[in-house]
Amino acid sequence: MSVPKAPTLNFIEASETTIVVEFDPSSDAGVSYILQWKDHSQPWSAASTKTIRASSGKTKAEAEPLEPGTTYCVRLMVRDASGQDGEPSPQLVLDTEQVGCTPKADKACCILL
Repeated sequence: MSVPKAPTLNFIEASETTIVVEFDPSSDAGVSYILQWKDHSQPWSAASTKTIRASSGKTKAEAEPLEPGTTYCVRLMVRDASGQDGEPSPQLVLDTEQVGCTPKADKACCILL
């Protein structure tokens, strides 16, 4: 059996040190999700990862800790019960907030590639 396709990530919010995304998990039992993020100038081999166990319904995931005012690429992969990874989702290119003394913005920049 092949590894299920990774669901599409949706941008939720970005702060100075965190990016929050959301996805609809697959209905396949026995899979986990691998959230990957990296500085946009780095190769994916240098990416940080977080394993996410999703239940039914929309699932939120956080990439952290991040550097303020930095552009990151974020993507999701599915890992089956045997440990095999599927193809990654399309990446999101996102900016963390700049450090500042003004009130926090409600929006952040998001580009879907």
